[in-house]
Formats: sequence, C-alpha cells, structure tokens
Amino acid sequence: MSVLPCCLGRRTALRALTAAALLPLAWRTWAAPTAAREGRLVFVLLRGGLDGLHACSPVADPRWPSLRPTLAQPVLQGGLALPGSGFALHPALADCLALYQAGELWFCPTAGSPNTSRSHFQAQDVIELGTGASSGNTGWMGRLASGLDGRMAANFAVNAPLALHGVGGTVEHIPLARNTLRLPSGPLQDALLRAHAGSPSQRWLQQAIDTQALLAQADPDQASRNAAPLAGWAAQARQMGQVLRQQPELALAFVDLSGVDSHVNQAAGLAQPLTQLGQGLLAMKTALGEAEWARTRVVVLSEFGRTAAENGTRGTDHGHGGLALVAGGGLGREGRMLGDFAGLQANALFEGRDLPVTLDWRSLLAAVSQAVFGLSARALDQVFPGRPAWRAPWEGSHAG
Repeated sequence: MSVLPCCLGRRTALRALTAAALLPLAWRTWAAPTAAREGRLVFVLLRGGLDGLHACSPVADPRWPSLRPTLAQPVLQGGLALPGSGFALHPALADCLALYQAGELWFCPTAGSPNTSRSHFQAQDVIELGTGASSGNTGWMGRLASGLDGRMAANFAVNAPLALHGVGGTVEHIPLARNTLRLPSGPLQDALLRAHAGSPSQRWLQQAIDTQALLAQADPDQASRNAAPLAGWAAQARQMGQVLRQQPELALAFVDLSGVDSHVNQAAGLAQPLTQLGQGLLAMKTALGEAEWARTRVVVLSEFGRTAAENGTRGTDHGHGGLALVAGGGLGREGRMLGDFAGLQANALFEGRDLPVTLDWRSLLAAVSQAVFGLSARALDQVFPGRPAWRAPWEGSHAG
C-alpha cells in the first residue's frame, strides 16, 4: 500500500486508495474555503475495544481494586480525580484532565450499542452504520453529510470507512501520514540483523522489529482494519487541526486509530496510547485555535468496553458498555459525567461480567449533531433511526 502523507497546502490530486474506490463515494482533494461558520463534528473511532475502566476508573467503588488487583495500581498510585464523579483518569491522561477542568471534556463510562456481540468487526459495523443493525447500505456520517446543504466531510483514515458510506456529495480523502513498511521475517530478517551488527543502525532496526511484534500481538485478529496506531496520534491530531482550520467548509471529519486491544499485559501496553490520546485532543485544540475549537465537537468511541475484572494475563477481554468522550470549546464551566453508573457489583454488570450500556451511542451522537448543526428531530431520525430518547445536558445550545 502506498503511503499518502497529510498535506497542509494545496497540492495536486491525491490518489484514491483501492479500498476507497470500492465504495460509491465521490472522493476528491482540497476544496476552496468557504465563509460557512457552522459547527463541526469530528468522530474518532478507537478500533480494538478500549478498556474504559482503565482510562477512567471508578475509584469510589469499593469493588474496583479487588476486581483489578494489578490493573488498578496506576490509578491508585497516581490517578487524576474528576471532582464530583467518583472517577479518576489514568495518570497518562493529564491532558484530558486539563480539558475536563476547563469544561471542554465530558465523559460517559457506560456508552454503547444494543448489539451484544463481542466481535470487533460486527461491533464496529454497528457503530459506523448508526442504525442499531450490523448491516446496511449507508453509514450515519454519510446520511448526516447528505443533509448539510453543501458542506462536506473529510476522511482522515487510510481506508474509506463504512461510517461515510452513502454520502450524496463529495468527500475529502486526506489520509494521515503513517509508516506502512513491514520488515521481513525469518532468514531475511536474520540477514538484515547480521548486516547491521556493530553499527548504530542495529539498535534502531531491533527496535523496529520489536515494535512490529508488539503490534502484531496487540492485534492478532486484525481488529484495527488497518487504522493508524495511537502511538503517533498527537502529531496527526495537530495535522488534522491545521487542515480543519484552513478548510472551514469541512463539517464532518472521520479518523480511526488502533492499539487498544489489550488482552495481555495491559498496564504497559496502554500507557503510551493513553498518553497519545490525551495529547492528541489537546494538540487538535491548539492547532484549531480558540474560535474553531469553540465550534467543534470531538466524539471519541470504541466498539465496546472490556470485562470489569482483569484476566489471568493481566489484561481484559471483550466486554459491552465502554467509554465515550465528548470534547470541544464551551461545553460548560467544568467537565461532567454523562449516562449512569450503578457500580461494579455483580447484579449491576451485564451478564455478570461487563459494564452495561446506559447511553446508546446513537443518542449521544444525535445530541451532539443537533447541538453542532441545529438539526430537527425529523432529520435526526433519518440519521439515527431507532435511537432511544435522551436529553443531553447541553440541549438547546449550538456549537457555532
């Protein structure tokens, strides 16, 4: 696969990736800026099933340390309290704490869909379709973009996502820079190591081999669908912010990231991705500037959460309810929790092992879309059919 870097100036047309050509979307490159100053929605899909309880831990629940005797330690030793919520952020998410304290980050620990599958692929499809079903012809962002009166969507992922399937107009395809080089294995890899033996490049080559092995271990079933790793998200989020600031007519933006499927040795495996997640949100805010950030809402989701208890390999397995983040300027005077959290006792867990879903993702995304674009209930019904009723705390506000 070719590598297409994110371009910040106006250049010649980007070559569409093969996967993009398979979908009935009209892909093109940079468009001329417009004077449109309506709101913007950025959707960040963390493929792999982020353990929301690791990122945002229910420290007030007495069962939490016993369910996670090793995984609870980072937050027990250095967690960042979210006042009034009973939760604390992982110490790697210091940048998220800054946004929360500024009233620019809200969270839901129990978001999800009615689909109870613990399959990465099916759960991801349910999110991207936005209908509650696992199959369909259009994605929720495609339906939403088609009703925005000429404003456009941007895809920052390497592949064309199901979420943008069915867009009636054009989609900017702006894949973020990533390294898709895969090192050889077996005898050829051994020969490379021998050739570099004793030179400074030997250490860098070995690090690349080790990193590739870790990524393969973290994503054995290809749950990432070729999404860029969270490891480089901070720099990529800055690029996204710069692009969106220059292109105010881009009303919708999609990006997917990987590296959160954590069955084994989770504490070490998630430390860097969580750091990058927080740094990326702050980097996007900085790159957008205060005015653009004020009219932007960023929604971060993963296809499902993880088990409430850690497993025998100091990781967690596929679950149900999970973490959702909503970021943007002017959400409120301080951050807050969305949805409900009934605790970690067995009778409060889904099937006795997972967090339940108390806030349907369709309801959350619909509420954010209404606040950003001022859409009617009828229009939202077309984008998110069958969504449960939910009154958002910001209902009646307009990001723009």
